[in-house]
Amino acid sequence: MKTRTIELNINNRAEVIELPVNPSSVEFTEKQLNQTITLLNIGEANLKGERGLKYTELSSFFPSKKSPFYKNAKYDPHKYVAMLQEWKTSKTVVRVIITDMKINLAMLIDAFNYSMKEGDEDIYYTLSLSEYRTLNVPSVQIATKVRSNGLLSRPNAATSGGTHTVVTGDTLWGISKQNYGDGSQYPKIYNANSATIESTAQSHGKASSENGHWIYPGEVLTIPA
Repeated sequence: MKTRTIELNINNRAEVIELPVNPSSVEFTEKQLNQTITLLNIGEANLKGERGLKYTELSSFFPSKKSPFYKNAKYDPHKYVAMLQEWKTSKTVVRVIITDMKINLAMLIDAFNYSMKEGDEDIYYTLSLSEYRTLNVPSVQIATKVRSNGLLSRPNAATSGGTHTVVTGDTLWGISKQNYGDGSQYPKIYNANSATIESTAQSHGKASSENGHWIYPGEVLTIPA
């Protein structure tokens, strides 16, 4: 006569297996995640760790119709095997309840081994389970910055429709390339700023048309859209 009830169920008892024949003994292993370190001139030291997972193995058999224990079985042996295989392969969380040990744990099936003996229709099994614990990791949002040529932004960068202050080394071709992606559109910038460009060039004793259009640091050029 059974004095202990061992129940496995999933999805709030949507499917239930009550072991028809209890294992002769049930043992749970619970590790403590202490860490051993070796210190120079002191030797080994043990650092306190958090609680590890609980593990157990259930070994028994599913009785066939020829067995006197079949009266305790709800299914035939192959049905029990099929249910446990499905729970394992579908990664389903299994609720393990053992009445007289006050065990009520969410667990995962780590391994399921079963066998049959010659001339015996009972199916013998070993079911290995480990505790399932949810992992609650706080989310962390990290602001990302995209760098171009090592700079967060290009100094004195102008956009079409704005203005550009000329610095040493600037050319109309380069400014056009920067704003339009095409240096050959520099006449648009010249035409919009011809008066300024001509006046500044003359103040430096040059005609802007000599050897191209002369531009000088400090000039503020309008960038047409």
